[in-house]
Amino acid sequence: MRICICEFPDEEARKEGAWKALVQHATSTTPDLVVLPEMPFCQWIFTGDHVDASQWQDALRGHEASIARFHELSCRWIASSRPIETDVGRYNEAFVWSPDMGYQSVRRKWYLPDAPIARETLWFTQGDRNFTSTPFGPVRLGFQLCSEMMFPEHSRELGWSGAHLIVQPRATGASKRWRVASEMSAIASGAYVISANRRSYDRNWFSGESWILSPEAVRLAETSPEQPFATVTIDPLVAEHAKQTYPRDLQRMYLRISVS
Repeated sequence: MRICICEFPDEEARKEGAWKALVQHATSTTPDLVVLPEMPFCQWIFTGDHVDASQWQDALRGHEASIARFHELSCRWIASSRPIETDVGRYNEAFVWSPDMGYQSVRRKWYLPDAPIARETLWFTQGDRNFTSTPFGPVRLGFQLCSEMMFPEHSRELGWSGAHLIVQPRATGASKRWRVASEMSAIASGAYVISANRRSYDRNWFSGESWILSPEAVRLAETSPEQPFATVTIDPLVAEHAKQTYPRDLQRMYLRISVS
């Protein structure tokens, strides 16, 4: 299975050029799955002390328009998150899209930060805590959206539910904590981890640096400003085997003991 990771620009003026470059990369590398950062098709507006209704509507429209263009990518699936609004609230929704099935909602973000550049408790309604994997083609896939990476117990839940891949769309800076969190996700779950990030050019907010990790937390690919996309081949059987090895076997052993 071929996985494409990308970093995507935060600035609205750069998005069209980045999309065209991603289409070109996917055409030449023919990935099965393309993973995009958290809510990639709007500039990061989720700050301040109130919700700007005009900016929110622009973010919704931007994602609708971009999802309508997903057929331009030469791939079987696209995974990311998007802002949505329902009768009961505004959410950050993880999804998978495919040419055959179209848009499929997976879950909505549960851990919402309240930080100066991420006032997500203000902009969004808390979603669901359903950290289980979902089958897509030959693999099972699960999501941790940005801050949810900081909770390895949910990575372990995803591993127990059979996840081959954990997708981690994010909008983060360069702190080491994000790398460590992804590595712990792989180690706890025995799954490949694909984490895609925004990159800021006009303000020092988002660091790019998307990566793909093996189930043993080995870095298989990483992006940079010079190489914003990378495609590698993975083997889902490696993830299945990893779940039977340390420390995942230890987790399962003590789970059996506690249940009995």
